[in-house]
Amino acid sequence: MISRKDIVRSLTDVGIGRGDHLVVHASLRSIGAIDGGADAAIDALVDVVGDGGTVAMPSFHYTRPLPEPHFDVRTTPAKTGTLTEVFRQRAGVRRSLHPTHAVCALGPRADEFLDDHLTCEAVGKDSPLDRIAQAGGYVLLIGVSHLANTTIHVGQCHAGLARYHWQDGPVPIAKVLLADNRVVEHPLDASAGCSLAFNAVDYLLRQRGLVRDTYIGHAPSSLMRGRDIIDTVVATLKERPDALLCNRQACRPCVLARRHSHAAAERSAPNVVK
Repeated sequence: MISRKDIVRSLTDVGIGRGDHLVVHASLRSIGAIDGGADAAIDALVDVVGDGGTVAMPSFHYTRPLPEPHFDVRTTPAKTGTLTEVFRQRAGVRRSLHPTHAVCALGPRADEFLDDHLTCEAVGKDSPLDRIAQAGGYVLLIGVSHLANTTIHVGQCHAGLARYHWQDGPVPIAKVLLADNRVVEHPLDASAGCSLAFNAVDYLLRQRGLVRDTYIGHAPSSLMRGRDIIDTVVATLKERPDALLCNRQACRPCVLARRHSHAAAERSAPNVVK
C-alpha cells in the first residue's frame, strides 16, 4: 500500500518544492493502491508545493460530444481521469470557464492563472497552461506519456503554424453558462488538435537535459518546466513544421497541416534554373 508520505518523498526527491506551480497529468491506476485513494495523492501534491504554490490539473470535457445542454463550471464533469475529477470537486479548487478545455487549480494564484479563459484559445497563448508555464511552472506526468502533455499544444500555438479543426464545415459552437446565469455561445478554436505524435518531444527534451525522472508509487513519472516544453516545441517546429504531426490518413488536422507546411516550403524554396 502506497502512503501519502511515500508520494511526498518521491515528489520532493524529483525536485518539487514549496512555492512551485505544478500542472499534473496523471493515471491514478498506474500509481497502485494508495492508502486514502485519490484524496491522499492530492494531499501529497498540495503538501509539497505548500501554501504559496499551485496544483493544477486538466478538467477537460473535450468536444465529442459537447457538454449538454451547456457547460456549467460547477457541475460539468471532467473526462480526464479519476484524479482530476476528485480534484475538481475538492473545497477551494477553482475551475476556469471553458467548455472543452477547462483547467482546475488550487493555490493563492489560481485566479490569476485561470481567469478569462474564454477570451483566448483553449490551449493557446495566455491560456491557463501558458500562464502557469510563463510563471516558471512545471509539468508533471505521472504514469502517462507526452500524449497527455497538453502544454505541447501551447508550444504549437506559440510556433504560429496553421491548425485545423477535427471536422469539416462550420466552426463548432459550445454553450456556456455564465456566473449571472446567462447562456452564451462560444465558437471553438483549433488549438487542441492531434497529439498522437507528441512522444517525439520526450527525446527532444532529454537531448537538452530538461527532464527529471522518478517513480510515484509504481508509476514512472517525469518532471519538466512548462517554458522548456514550449521553447523546445517552437524551436523544433521552426526547423521541421511537420515534426509533431501523425501519419494517419484519417486525421484531418494533421493531414491539412502537413499539406500546408509542404506548400509553404515549396513557395519559399529558391527557383532552380536548369
